[in-house]
Amino acid sequence: MIPALQPETIQKLGSNAYPAFAMIAGMQLDLFTPLETRPMGVDQLAEKLGLEPTRLAPLLYALVAAGLLTVDEEQFANTPEADCFLVKGKPTYLGGRHAFYTARYQELQQTSASIRADRPLAKLDFASMSPVAMEAYLRGLHPATKASGRLLVDHVDFSHHHHLLDVGGGSGGLAIAISSVCPRLRVTVLEMPSVAPITQRFIEEENMVHQASVIAGDAVQGPWAGAYDVAVLRAFFQVLSPKDAIRALHNLFLVLEPGSPIFILGQVLDDSRLSPSLAVTFNLIFINIYDEGRAYTEHEYRSWLTETGFIGVERVILASGESLITAHKPA
Repeated sequence: MIPALQPETIQKLGSNAYPAFAMIAGMQLDLFTPLETRPMGVDQLAEKLGLEPTRLAPLLYALVAAGLLTVDEEQFANTPEADCFLVKGKPTYLGGRHAFYTARYQELQQTSASIRADRPLAKLDFASMSPVAMEAYLRGLHPATKASGRLLVDHVDFSHHHHLLDVGGGSGGLAIAISSVCPRLRVTVLEMPSVAPITQRFIEEENMVHQASVIAGDAVQGPWAGAYDVAVLRAFFQVLSPKDAIRALHNLFLVLEPGSPIFILGQVLDDSRLSPSLAVTFNLIFINIYDEGRAYTEHEYRSWLTETGFIGVERVILASGESLITAHKPA
């Protein structure tokens, strides 16, 4: 007898990864870029990419099913979204994120083992990572970091600010994106001594040395150099313990001018810990890569900010799924 209840959720979850892996393969093959100018058939696109059409064809149809390509009379074309974000050379290009997605899937496979071992089995130790590995890691994040910067300037007017501090800015992508829209804004990225030279290379590659600079320092231990009238922190607190998060906020408070705002971007949980769904599920990655870091709740952020002297705490959820928390130092 067939039971009335069917494993619909189980089957759906079990197959959810297939479209994601199709997208990653398309990014790795850079097959969206040749389709920018005109639709192509399988044979034509395969020749353009130097591939065999027999194995390429299933991927193309999978990308149609995933919503990144269209097909009409066996001619494949980019969807508007793929054309905007997956064509190499465009300022909105995100195709380089395939390395980031691949790493996340590899880390997620360790979840049950990390829980059993009570330690992160795919640990990301930024302090001990080799320069080559660190640069590769940051290059995987760089497109999305720049995209977050573009999204932030859509919500925040930086035109009346003079000196921005990007705390733990990694590749500097956030600061670079903000600077490109606000050319009069001076930006400084604070990074660990092992990362700062890599950040400098990204800034040089983006031809932003006239606006952006890097200082090496420990965000938790301090002290920090300089004086700033605005600060941004993206995906920063999720790598820290609550104790270290408060110490970093205290250090930031000391270098901000009175009345200066701060903007925190990242995966923030509602106090129920059940939403937003992206933050809830992304928290699984943190189990595998950090000793203490995780996605924290809005209440936890409010408590830390209030304890360190910030006021006017507000939170909004952006189109990217990230939360934007704002606060400012009293005038």
